[in-house]
Amino acid sequence: MAPPPRPIVVREVWEDNLEWEFFQIARALSHHGIAAFDTEFPGHVFPATSRHHSHMSPAENYQRMKRNVDATKIIQLGLTLSDGGDSYYVWEFNFKGFDKESDLHNPESIQLLERQGIDFNKNRKMGIESKEFGRLLFNSGLLWNSKITWVTFHGAYDFGYLIKILIGGELPYDLMEFMRLVEYFFGYSVYDIKHMIKSYEGLYGGLEKVANTVGVKRVAGKSHQAGSGSLLTLQTIIKLKDLYSFGKNWIHFRLILYSLEIGAGSLAACQKVTASNF
Repeated sequence: MAPPPRPIVVREVWEDNLEWEFFQIARALSHHGIAAFDTEFPGHVFPATSRHHSHMSPAENYQRMKRNVDATKIIQLGLTLSDGGDSYYVWEFNFKGFDKESDLHNPESIQLLERQGIDFNKNRKMGIESKEFGRLLFNSGLLWNSKITWVTFHGAYDFGYLIKILIGGELPYDLMEFMRLVEYFFGYSVYDIKHMIKSYEGLYGGLEKVANTVGVKRVAGKSHQAGSGSLLTLQTIIKLKDLYSFGKNWIHFRLILYSLEIGAGSLAACQKVTASNF
């Protein structure tokens, strides 16, 4: 009789163990080429216009995202690495920059994160400086790595906060330039499940709903915790691969983020076909 699978542990990352955990990430990358990430942030401080984002152009959606990301600070980032099988490594990075007493935020979003277990006082005292995270990320092996396939769910804001950290300032004004930065740092093999499911009948809604629809359950952490979110995102796309043929058609989903769907074909460099871990 086979032993039961080991529980998946979310590795909590704070200022005092940041360098050690990046060392562990570098080690895991040698055998784990699929990466999913998720972020938690202070919510939308500049709400949408009277039109729903589905009725706004990609350029309008980008300007809304840029305005919110530029004005707010990241709270958590979750990262999960997998080999495409049963091996998962999960990290949850906790940042110190946000102060709910003085920084812009959506009160309902902050209350939700507190209910889900985020301790903002602990983050402020023990959390990670964004600049230090960015420095280590540059040297981690995660960037400029054509062997990694990146996965998000509704990932515009996730990439927005990461690009903001990497360039050390506000996001570019132009959507095309933002997507060039995504391609520059993360490569061509970038997939957004929220965009992908539009092509599959019966798949809709948020991450939890899509995961439940395809039979994936949350096995670590809670919703609205970034580490748990990244794990659920990765397990969901692996299940989608099993249920739906991952043939050449999935190439058309590359480097297209939900609501910012200018299309990979709009970026000349993205015409290049590269290997995928799927």
